[in-house]
Parts: sequence; C-alpha cells; structure tokens
Amino acid sequence: MISEPTPENLLAQRLRNRCIDVLELLADGNDTVRKFGSAGYFNWFFDWFPIEGAYDPPSTMSQDEVEVATAVLILMRYACDATPLLVTEDELIATGWPSYIQPFAQNALEVFMDRGRGVEG
Repeated sequence: MISEPTPENLLAQRLRNRCIDVLELLADGNDTVRKFGSAGYFNWFFDWFPIEGAYDPPSTMSQDEVEVATAVLILMRYACDATPLLVTEDELIATGWPSYIQPFAQNALEVFMDRGRGVEG
C-alpha cells in the first residue's frame, strides 16, 4: 500500500512538537542525564537540531520560538564541543553544562508552550 505524502504544514508541526519534547528533556537538567545517559543527553537533542551549520527551523515556529530554540542550540553546541566524547553521567553533570543549559531550556519551553503543541494529524 502506498501512503500519501505528509502535507508540508503537518510535517513542520511534527518537527515543532519534537523541539518541544527535546526542550522538556533539557529543562529537566541533570535528571535527564541520569535517565538517558551522557550520550543520550546530546544525541536526543541533535536528532532534531543540526550539530553544525545553519538551523532551518520548521515553518510553524514563531520568530520568538526560533530565537529561543537557536539560543539553546548554540549552548548545546558549546557543551558538546567542550565535553569529551566518552564521559559518564557523573562526569557530564560535573561539567555543569546540564545545569547551565537548564534555565535556558525552561525559558524556551515556556515560549513554545504559549501556543502549545500542535495537532499532528
């Protein structure tokens, strides 16, 4: 059976919702590191945001959402670059990055939740 292509707006809404999911995890700071591990902390984020290059946000994001998401992206890139590839959960937590990023993620999440999650179809 051949499925119909996903309408562009629906796909963009799904991507926006995944950004919300990721921000929720980052907003939990050290708890997320303990739950998903040090690699999971970064991998989950960079599954939805580019590890390098320009960020091309979904069209369903408002300008305010793009700004706060980009700010978190920049911090996550710094944290990733400053963190050795193989670190334990405790070592990542000791760097202070998850705690430092946490309030930025919480703020970004609040901006996104002003409009809330979109319907995914």
